[in-house]
Amino acid sequence: MWLIIVVYAGLVCILTALSYALMFKPKCKSLEFTKQASLERGEFDESFLNLDWQEWSFASPHGYILKGQYLRGKKDAPAALFVHGITWSRYGMAKYMRPFIERGWNVAAFDLAGHGASIAPRRFYPSYGFYEKYDVKAGVESLHSLYSNAPLYGLFGESLGAASALQYAPLAAAHSSREIDFIIADCSFSSAWEELLEQYREIHMPNFIAWPAAHITRFFVRLFRGFDLKDASPSKAVLLTDIPILFAHGMEDSYVPTTMSVRMASARMSNNIGLTELVLIPGARHAAGILTDQMRWLSAVDAFIDRVILKKKATFNSAECNMPKKEESR
Repeated sequence: MWLIIVVYAGLVCILTALSYALMFKPKCKSLEFTKQASLERGEFDESFLNLDWQEWSFASPHGYILKGQYLRGKKDAPAALFVHGITWSRYGMAKYMRPFIERGWNVAAFDLAGHGASIAPRRFYPSYGFYEKYDVKAGVESLHSLYSNAPLYGLFGESLGAASALQYAPLAAAHSSREIDFIIADCSFSSAWEELLEQYREIHMPNFIAWPAAHITRFFVRLFRGFDLKDASPSKAVLLTDIPILFAHGMEDSYVPTTMSVRMASARMSNNIGLTELVLIPGARHAAGILTDQMRWLSAVDAFIDRVILKKKATFNSAECNMPKKEESR
């Protein structure tokens, strides 16, 4: 009996230790590695690198400097900020930026804390959007400084970047003048807690081991990282803002289940919260929707942005009509 208890406790402890290490000590790739890997995959070519890119940096509210790059842009063109996934860097967003550069957009991308060229204290990476959302907010504010005349501001995120963008959304909506006009969230998880449980299911971990390991991991995260895995929750955040959101997800994603985006989009639609769209890409694995079927992905995004523009114009015209008229001089 005692042997069974010791073996069981040992298995729970091992799973807890592995879970914590994998979540909070990821092997982030260097900026150069991500650039070369993306080149080799054909996500962009040398001509993309030879565009008029400018180095960019801005301060995080957590006290470190975040680094990235932006394209010297066109006056009065729409602008977008791109946020990458875990362990990668800004170069992972080139596959999204390229078609928007071709469409005449101004674009910028930065490395999340602890990724690429953005060096930061370990406490702040990764937190699955809980802390990153404030860095995204700082990035959006800096985007406004770079492109102050943009008629439209968009935010694109992939995986961790998408989850961070979605958790930032209520902060943007609370601003006196809305900071962002829309969000494109590609393959976001619904919460860090649900993603942890999903990874246990993926490896067929028995529930009598997974359940205590998950709760002990959650306890250690609160103790050492200062946040709750259940609070790193895009699914909660998207219900707190009416900012237009397009959820995109590959249907063969085994890392972040497609159902997570489906549930988030469905929750907003059923509660009539803002303009909400969903595009699912058949055959696409994690973070590969635009590479698997670019036409489907871009068609959905283009149509969504057109609806955002129409909605913005209608809101502006309505506000203009409701403005009090000056009394005529007698």
